[in-house]
Amino acid sequence: MSRYIFRTTTTMKEYNRKKWWIDSNIVRTVEVTADNTADALSQYYQIVNEKFGIEISQHAIKTKSPMWEEDENGKPKQVGWVITGKTLFEDRDNNRCSTQYVDLWVNILTVVDTDF
Repeated sequence: MSRYIFRTTTTMKEYNRKKWWIDSNIVRTVEVTADNTADALSQYYQIVNEKFGIEISQHAIKTKSPMWEEDENGKPKQVGWVITGKTLFEDRDNNRCSTQYVDLWVNILTVVDTDF
């Protein structure tokens, strides 16, 4: 079993950025223990839904996009996923709630035990 640390930055979809605003740190750091990355992601989805109120559908899981970063040699490496979720926003103009889509930029770190 390994420990996985999920660091998430949340953004509005581009078409909604002028009307809606979201705190980019609404999803705090999530840590889980799992046998593999797929199981860790499954736990992450559940925690994000229950604790932070952002629903991630099965379709969003299937269509997630890789998130890339350059290593020290300038070579791209995958560091996580960009996943679409949805959550409720208060529409103060209409005095009601509205479901809006957000992107979760999820950087995944794996922690392994140090062998001394």
